[in-house]
Amino acid sequence: MATGTTTTGEDRIGNYRIVRVLQMGQNSVIMEVVQEGSGRRFALKELLESRSSDPAERRALAFEAKLGQMFTHPNLIRVHEFVNAKPSPYFVMDYFPGMTLRLVIGKPQEYSLPPGRPHSVLRQAAEALAYMHEQGWAHRDVKPENILINRSGEVRVIDYALAKKIPTGLAKLFSGKPPREGTYSYISPDVIRRLPPSAAADIYSFGITCYEVATGRQPFRANSPMELLNKHMKEKPIPPIAHNKNVTKEFSDLVLKMLAKKPDDRLKDLREFLAAFNRMRIFKDDPDPMADRFSM
Repeated sequence: MATGTTTTGEDRIGNYRIVRVLQMGQNSVIMEVVQEGSGRRFALKELLESRSSDPAERRALAFEAKLGQMFTHPNLIRVHEFVNAKPSPYFVMDYFPGMTLRLVIGKPQEYSLPPGRPHSVLRQAAEALAYMHEQGWAHRDVKPENILINRSGEVRVIDYALAKKIPTGLAKLFSGKPPREGTYSYISPDVIRRLPPSAAADIYSFGITCYEVATGRQPFRANSPMELLNKHMKEKPIPPIAHNKNVTKEFSDLVLKMLAKKPDDRLKDLREFLAAFNRMRIFKDDPDPMADRFSM
């Protein structure tokens, strides 16, 4: 979470004292807070007052909080409390000081990770997403901005705002077409076609994230949103190894498998990804991945 404005220390929401603003969005604000009495630090996400009169916005925040309370995985941000307050509802979640994977990719000179650490980061993120899928949910906005890393190398996947239940059985036939949501640089062909939510779509988005970690760039670049969507649908990605000769062929091939245009041609789930990934290096000069796993 990004460092933001420091408050006077007198501002409060409920029984939480606001320390500083971490992130200001279009619909909500995330703040670092301290719980009165216990002194524990949390992050608090509050709907902006300008949006609080919109019932849909209030429902969306409550839904995100509900998922965060339901998920109990060490690599997912945990929500502890939802308060349907007036004028603005809010929820309280783990405070996880760290940086986004976007900073690591976008500013490697300032936010570089030690050798072997990218492997641990991707493994932990995959574990979190695999857990979500096994609980029956698709994240639907997998990208480096939603993967946090702290100084110890621990990872949290965040932001359940677009998550949806994965339909099974007959529900697939009657679920209707979901809206085309997500970040266009990471959106899968099946989401573009408005197919039902699936783990396969997250695998595609996570594959693009892996591609970026390995190469420092996304597989598809375009001059307009429609051109970008068309490339997701039709253009074959250049192998990561072609952009970075230090990438192992094994990892390059694994990423390309995740970026298959047809969902059935991708890995069947992220457990399959982990089974292969845990035995391979991302970069040729990485330390042994299993040794790195036990040292984190």
